[in-house]
Amino acid sequence: MKQRFFFAFLPAFLLACGESDPPSGSSGAGAGATGGTSAAGGMAGATSGGTGGTGGSGGAAAGTGGAGAGTGGASGAAGSAQCGSSTVVAQAASNYTFASNITLKPLTIAPSDPEVTVDWSGLTTDFLGHATSPTADIAAVNLIVFSLTLAEFEEHLNADDGTLAMHNQGALQFVTNNTATMSAIADFGVPGTPENNYRTSVDVQEAVDDYLDPVATDPAENMFVVMPSDNFEPGTGSRMVQAFTVDPASTNTAITIGASTALAPGANGHTGGTDSPQMTVTYDVDLEALTPVAVPAATPALTVDWSQMTTNGLGRPWVPRSLNRALVGRYRQSLTELENQFLGLESLSEDIYSIELPTDEPISLAGAMSEAGQPFPGVDDDGVWVLALFCDPSYCGNPAPWYLTILEPCN
Repeated sequence: MKQRFFFAFLPAFLLACGESDPPSGSSGAGAGATGGTSAAGGMAGATSGGTGGTGGSGGAAAGTGGAGAGTGGASGAAGSAQCGSSTVVAQAASNYTFASNITLKPLTIAPSDPEVTVDWSGLTTDFLGHATSPTADIAAVNLIVFSLTLAEFEEHLNADDGTLAMHNQGALQFVTNNTATMSAIADFGVPGTPENNYRTSVDVQEAVDDYLDPVATDPAENMFVVMPSDNFEPGTGSRMVQAFTVDPASTNTAITIGASTALAPGANGHTGGTDSPQMTVTYDVDLEALTPVAVPAATPALTVDWSQMTTNGLGRPWVPRSLNRALVGRYRQSLTELENQFLGLESLSEDIYSIELPTDEPISLAGAMSEAGQPFPGVDDDGVWVLALFCDPSYCGNPAPWYLTILEPCN
């Protein structure tokens, strides 16, 4: 099979993150604050030793009781889970859990026909259930060949094991200019040089002819995916996935991509999901079992520290230096409603503030901004406040956050 025009290209769609060396660790131990000082002959000390200070990451020491002329105060109790602390220390107990599953709906096309068309004009809702414009939201459509059976591809996809790149045979890309909604395979070009396509390049023509020939490329061991994307960067922004194979008995010459619809909450025993002619996505999410994090009310300068995390909310290893964004938002929905609409989490609230995460060092949310340029005001008791940490999509394919918790204000 010809591969001269193809370059390695991994779709960012529920695929595993790449690993990197872990950064140097930092000490998390901290001492508790001193308990309250007595007043007027030790009255305050006799009444209460004061509230114990919050322990630093890794431990919580009891505050020292107040002392005075009267009876000395009792030792203050150890600070409760971060209440009063301006540092949110991400821990497993405060993280949500998430699991998803994809079932593909493959089709077949006629053999040796580069004029087979791909039509995405009906893609008005993507695989996450988000409203999509077939023109404004689709910058490119990618065509990728994998040396896998459909069953193997689906297995790797759901395992999120990061090995799909090993089976990637190459890719072509059609640039839409945000106007086209249909193209023949013959008009798909080399990523980065779209002018090199089946009609203009002998190399591309030979390679495509090989891939579409069931004799040269065994359809029992090889398959294709078509993915409309919202950008040109190989491996990011996929809005839908259509799998297909070449079948000598097929007369089909059209690949038509349709919209997804939301599944009813609890459908088939799952929290939620979407269904489309191309695929079904189901997920199970639990927000109610996590331990909310108490933070000072109306305090924008909350520091987030995820250095203690070893496993993400998807149940997989926490890979250092993989995060790229933090989001904090106010929601009017109940936790159950958020679970049932989880794939649309970022569109469910008008009060969303985000900040980039350039390193693995703790970061202050004081720099988080809304799309309108409004700064994060801190949390209050009006609604449900959610903090989420996301993996960089250039490394991770699964759009679910690695860490998500509930922030509750305390005084």
